[in-house]
Amino acid sequence: MQKIKWIFLLALVMLSRVSFGQLSCYNIVGYYPSWVAGGNYYINAPSKIDYSKYTHICYAFAIPGTDGKIGSVDGGSTLTDLVTRAHANNVKVLLSIGGWLDSSPNNTPFETIANSTTSITNLTTACGNLVTQYNLDGIDLDWEYPTTKTKWNNLATALGTKLHGMGKLFTAAVSESASNNGDHYDDVTMLDLVNIMCYGDDNLASSSISYWTSRGVPQSKRMLGVPFYSADNTTAEHVWKSNLAKTTAGGIMIWDIASEYGDINSIYNTLGAVCKGGTPVPQNLASGKPVTASSLEATTTTSVVASNVTDGNYSTRWSSAFADPQWVYVDLGATYDINEVKITWEAAYATAYQIQVSTDAATWTTVKSVTGNTTLTNDNTGLTGSGRYVRIYGTARATAYGYSIYELEVYGAAPQTPYGGTAWPIPGKIEAENYDNGGEGAAYHDLTATNTQGQYRTTEGVDIEGTTEGGYDVGEIQAGEWLEYTVNIANTGVYTLQARVAAIAAGKTFHIEIDGQNISGAITVPNTGAWQTFATVSATTPALTAGTKVMRVVMDAASFNFNWFSFTPVAQNIALNKTITASSVETAGFEAYKAFDGDATTTRWSSAYTDNEWIEVDLGTAQNISRVVLKWEVAYATSYRIETSTDNTTWTAQKTVTAGVGGTEDLSFPAVSARYVRMYSVKRATVYGVSLWEFEVYADATSAARKATTIALSPSKENETPLSIGVWPNPATNFLTVQTKGVKAKSVLKVYSLTGQVIYNSIVTGPATQVQIDISKWTKGIYIISLDNVRKKVVVE
Repeated sequence: MQKIKWIFLLALVMLSRVSFGQLSCYNIVGYYPSWVAGGNYYINAPSKIDYSKYTHICYAFAIPGTDGKIGSVDGGSTLTDLVTRAHANNVKVLLSIGGWLDSSPNNTPFETIANSTTSITNLTTACGNLVTQYNLDGIDLDWEYPTTKTKWNNLATALGTKLHGMGKLFTAAVSESASNNGDHYDDVTMLDLVNIMCYGDDNLASSSISYWTSRGVPQSKRMLGVPFYSADNTTAEHVWKSNLAKTTAGGIMIWDIASEYGDINSIYNTLGAVCKGGTPVPQNLASGKPVTASSLEATTTTSVVASNVTDGNYSTRWSSAFADPQWVYVDLGATYDINEVKITWEAAYATAYQIQVSTDAATWTTVKSVTGNTTLTNDNTGLTGSGRYVRIYGTARATAYGYSIYELEVYGAAPQTPYGGTAWPIPGKIEAENYDNGGEGAAYHDLTATNTQGQYRTTEGVDIEGTTEGGYDVGEIQAGEWLEYTVNIANTGVYTLQARVAAIAAGKTFHIEIDGQNISGAITVPNTGAWQTFATVSATTPALTAGTKVMRVVMDAASFNFNWFSFTPVAQNIALNKTITASSVETAGFEAYKAFDGDATTTRWSSAYTDNEWIEVDLGTAQNISRVVLKWEVAYATSYRIETSTDNTTWTAQKTVTAGVGGTEDLSFPAVSARYVRMYSVKRATVYGVSLWEFEVYADATSAARKATTIALSPSKENETPLSIGVWPNPATNFLTVQTKGVKAKSVLKVYSLTGQVIYNSIVTGPATQVQIDISKWTKGIYIISLDNVRKKVVVE
């Protein structure tokens, strides 16, 4: 029997070699359980993981409630440590939700969540928030095992849409065969990796690969499970599975990397090269971006505003007037090279339309013309065009109605920037880089009589002191150079970015980039007349998602100085395009939602011609409300109340107005938590009803959601010597000299490896200190020199 078994398996392997091409490198997905921290496991801390062996690490598990909400993650500090170390080694980290539960499979939380739109929304929101909070690369759904195809599709599709809209990964752990509910993982096209939980013998491994291959999952996405949780999983079997994965899969998944029974290195040696960087996910550039349309359908039943096409919600839509031609376009906030535009139509679709791009929203270039369309999902790939604005221009309707789109997605990449150098951010640190395409520093880069150690090499640009600049921090920056910083955006929203600059002459420009997007356009530096005279310039960002961003300040022309930068949130109207209810509507064309569509000049709500009329907004979730702005038409209220509620039943007056004057009335009150906000008109000013161009609601300006995110680059007193580190030579071989400046008290100078290990430390005191370090026995590579909050990078050759 053994001989027959091996002949059969050999035939399967040979068949696999014919059917599947061997990949050049492989993904290795390791699961790290949250409960191992500090225990007796082989690996019980992120510092003990060999990150060179993995492409992805899934931190397991977070468990949702039946309402879809997820509380705190077990071992949050461990997850933070894991993310920091993994990212420093180009390894992606995902949070795995679910796992095998006592209620599996029939009564898992997912079974209940999948039956409720509200619960699904709660889950997708919770996952998105956790991704942002912990700077994760995605979510791994470990649902063991869905009982119906419909439930899987309901939940997985929504979660995949949410994560891919954020530019994040969506993977799943799935059963090994159809006999274990495998067929209930119905639509798996949205998954970036399929982690096959195959923990049985060789026959099961072969049949698992064959099953998921027959399901249409491409080789690059198939990860074959290799168990390490039990001592009875032999090295020989692990090697056999790795060979199978090498010819029929895109890599392996390991449960779990903390136990590591057996010789795990034999797996790595068998499998081959690790694909560092993992699976890339295209980011929908249009997600959450502002939209403009030629018209809106006149309707009294639903809001069909243009912004619905970029809200990531496939149940909301934009609809146009019933005429040809009509159009809708999205402002991406920066210029991109566009290669794909996906349109999800409602039943009122276009049989003919054009995809157009523009740099100014005035002159349009057609990149694709579509005629004879008969489908509701149009994924237009292979496009070639560049622009900030992308427009869908409908020329022929399929129905007697207008054009209606659920979602418009745009994909592409930022154009290659004209400046050189390679960014080298340290995760979690504020990093400033000053690149000049590999050349030496400019005249004012700290080349003074007191610093004669050679030219300033183009690495750290922060805290450079020069007598010509009068002691200011960054110093003179040349055209084509940039400063780079890691910025933490605490909350989603639009921000005002301010830069304090000193100019040599008027007319010089720079621009601000965030994650590769030019978010400011050219900012002209005013002529301040002298180095010691500073001016503040401002730029408003597009809507930014929360999380860590890479900000670049790019010089378009030399030469001027920077002193500091800051981000300040712009007050956001949180009622915009939300769900609206009103006591009455005067007539068609004056529907309630028009007071919340962002148009304060052409669309409005009007009530019936009576007193005691009201209009309310459902914000979706409870918010800290402290301000309401009413923009009245001529038919205003002289007496009214601003009321709030948490349940849409019990209302509390936050502001009572008895002598209203119309126009724009800006009303503030002590912050209160509320989901519903209402304007209740007690008495009209005219014989007509009451009419609002716009009803705006704002959150508490002093709450955490509105606090400024600031990058402080200058010392608190401009005349003090800033804390800085000087290093030479760099790169270095045998000895390294480190000079410190601006130390106010005793401090510890440390040198770290990229894995976070302290290689050297020394106490430094006084305003200026030099330390010589013997590095002759150090391993070649990059090291971090740290002094308080200042970092310097050095290369050891």
